[in-house]
Amino acid sequence: MADTAAQRERFDTRAGYQAGIDQLFDLASHTLQISENDASEMGLGSAANQQRLWRFFTQPSPGRLQLLLAREDYLRTGCPRFTQLAERFAHLIEVRLIPAELRHQPKGWLIADHLHYLERHHYDWFRGEWGSQRQYATQLSQLFATLWAQSLPISASQRLDL
Repeated sequence: MADTAAQRERFDTRAGYQAGIDQLFDLASHTLQISENDASEMGLGSAANQQRLWRFFTQPSPGRLQLLLAREDYLRTGCPRFTQLAERFAHLIEVRLIPAELRHQPKGWLIADHLHYLERHHYDWFRGEWGSQRQYATQLSQLFATLWAQSLPISASQRLDL
């Protein structure tokens, strides 16, 4: 599929960032790769995103989610809806923690189906862009794969503090 219809939209507010996340969650049909600081600012535990992810995991050909975090505190304590999804769809969700020595990458990103992307330029700001461009999404996927390979799985029991 060529990128003849490549699009890009910039954001610089929390609302713009959330609109981009909503868009990517809605566009995803096979894969979602998320690399973020702790996922607290992306609304991962919101009711709306729980519904989006539920649809993603229950479609006829279920999607797969890879979540890569620099910190796991929010996921453990402040994200019960996502924890429920992770328990229900454990075979479709993988969560890994970036080792401390690799946390020098201060930006977050999402990639849907290796085509759609959202990039937040720095964890401290709601500034970035989202769009559909296979070449750029592939670059982010390669960076994701590099971090993923060096990161540590977070077990379900750790997430729930059992």
